[in-house]
Amino acid sequence: MISTVPLPDLLDADRVELDLNLSSKKSLLERAARLLADGEDGADHRDIFEALCQRERLGSTGLGHGVAIPHCRVDQPGVSGAFIRLNRPIEFDSPDGAAVDLFFVIAVPAHCSEAHLKLLSSIAEVFSDPDRRDRLRNAVDFHALTDVLEEVSGSRPAEA
Repeated sequence: MISTVPLPDLLDADRVELDLNLSSKKSLLERAARLLADGEDGADHRDIFEALCQRERLGSTGLGHGVAIPHCRVDQPGVSGAFIRLNRPIEFDSPDGAAVDLFFVIAVPAHCSEAHLKLLSSIAEVFSDPDRRDRLRNAVDFHALTDVLEEVSGSRPAEA
């Protein structure tokens, strides 16, 4: 089972930013925190930013192949997600040394553990396929992006 929450359900158009110009890990985490805090179920952006930074200090959330999944636990009732694609990749201390341009960022309630791990696994699965990574890099808008995520989540079959 991929996840109890379909990945597209974690995102809305206000939490997806495509083709941003950011120059550092810090600026990326700041922007991500603001996106995750946007909404009634989100924690304060400062709390999210600090939690994301604290998690990165434990080790990079970069996966390789230009992908990272910054994540944290915060005091909030539900899971919030954001997707950011950069115009130019930034250094993110990924294991393969590649700069990162694709970010799926999540904040989960402080008490989550197993669900948090399943969600991270689901997101990593999306990014493990080179074709999907290319399609995410070429998605022209929110709908094209969520179409790719829906295929993986089993919400609808892949098109030929």
